[in-house]
Amino acid sequence: MTDKIARMRILRDRNNQRSQFVRACTTAFTVVLISSIAIAQDTTDVVHFIDTNTDRTPALTAFPRYPSIARRDRIEGEATVCFKIRANGKISRPVVTERTHKIFAKPALRAIKKSTFEPLGPGQVLDSARTCRIYRFRLDPVVPVSESEEED
Repeated sequence: MTDKIARMRILRDRNNQRSQFVRACTTAFTVVLISSIAIAQDTTDVVHFIDTNTDRTPALTAFPRYPSIARRDRIEGEATVCFKIRANGKISRPVVTERTHKIFAKPALRAIKKSTFEPLGPGQVLDSARTCRIYRFRLDPVVPVSESEEED
């Protein structure tokens, strides 16, 4: 009877060890996968924008950083910033007029404040109309790597 109990305990301990090993491997794989996705996406900037109502040439176009919380939660959207362009090409009075999610307002404002346009030449007249820029925040699709691609 004691041999049977001892064998049952050994089998139970082995099963527990296997379960712990599988859990540890699964957790490690998940952490590596999530961190590699985060590293790959961390360099993603917003590259989609549209200017309206202007013939002025951009001198420096700054792109907003994708908010990390929005990236984590897979939130996409747009933010429209309206502003005036001074004669020297600097941006004045930027205002977010529309946004699909409030998380995109600050990055869009920061980017437009860093942007500049070519200054007006002598004899050119400044158009006083407000200009708007639409920033589109889009995520690249996450493509899982298959095992056959990893071996190559």
